[in-house]
Amino acid sequence: MAGGQKVETAQLTKAAKALSEVPKHALEQSLGAVKDVQLTPADFGVAHQGSFDQYKHGVERLAAMADSYLKASDTFAQKLNAAGGQYDAYEGDAADAATGAGGRK
Repeated sequence: MAGGQKVETAQLTKAAKALSEVPKHALEQSLGAVKDVQLTPADFGVAHQGSFDQYKHGVERLAAMADSYLKASDTFAQKLNAAGGQYDAYEGDAADAATGAGGRK
């Protein structure tokens, strides 16, 4: 297309795969470990037991944020894959239309 933009659908697929896999590999194992921490107020020592609830709440919030990030990156990856499929379909339709138009008399 003269003056238009070229879309490399393979690059969209590659980016989608990275967006889905990289955060998952980086966070999944450690996120599971964070959620499964077996600390108790006694582990904070006598002087700091009162701080345990705030600590636990903070860790739970961080885990929820990481979970949310994983879901958002996966959703965005799915949208990139869908966009690549749409570009392929549009290109195919345009090629068919051009071929059909060239054969008309």
